[in-house]
Amino acid sequence: MPTSNIIVLTTGLSGSSVVTGFIAQKDYWLGDKTVFKSNASGHYETYENERLVELNDELLATLNIELNESSWYDADLFVRIRKSHNEVDTKKFVEFINYCQQHGKWIWKDPRLWITIGFWGELLQGCDIKYIVVSRQPISLWVSLINKRQIVSYSKLKVSEKNSQDRIIRYLSDSDFPSITMNYDELVEHPKTEIHRLNHFLNSNYTLKMFRDLYKGKIGRKTFSNKAFIKAILIYIKNYKLT
Repeated sequence: MPTSNIIVLTTGLSGSSVVTGFIAQKDYWLGDKTVFKSNASGHYETYENERLVELNDELLATLNIELNESSWYDADLFVRIRKSHNEVDTKKFVEFINYCQQHGKWIWKDPRLWITIGFWGELLQGCDIKYIVVSRQPISLWVSLINKRQIVSYSKLKVSEKNSQDRIIRYLSDSDFPSITMNYDELVEHPKTEIHRLNHFLNSNYTLKMFRDLYKGKIGRKTFSNKAFIKAILIYIKNYKLT
């Protein structure tokens, strides 16, 4: 049985849906309704609580913040949202937290939390929560983005991801929130080691079989093929002026 609530933090496209789906197998409450999305592979479950996503959107709208490529990495924006309680009626946010608490142990995952967690953190004081910061190897993330026609410089992406992840980890540490970092590529390539780390952190007993049953790809190898890498390079060369 789950021993703590969990919040998964990610910039998106990091494999966080796989990580969250894997963890949620231990009877964590995901919400009354979760968000489904579509990509080239088809329709898939994000494991994102629909109401949490709505509230994050409402929070950003109230603060007149429009999400764009740079928002996820904006340190000043993170601080502004963290200190915005006097600009926002927090009643509905507190009610949502209380509602989640009524459903036993819960798990949250929404990429917007990457910039809004400072706001939520103040309201979640007193809740038993462990935080999982999910990342991806920069080259793996770059290949995924480019093949989705999201043209971005590899060097810029690498620096932005590292700086923003360091900021999140520092925030969690300064707030005395228990946390662990998980790298999606490491989980797929070395699942036994990463599952062992996760079990130690959560005091749980996840198994390799549970991961095999969930993950649709092949474990024990890179998360992207040489073909995908070459394709990404060709797409980037064709569109490099856009970066």
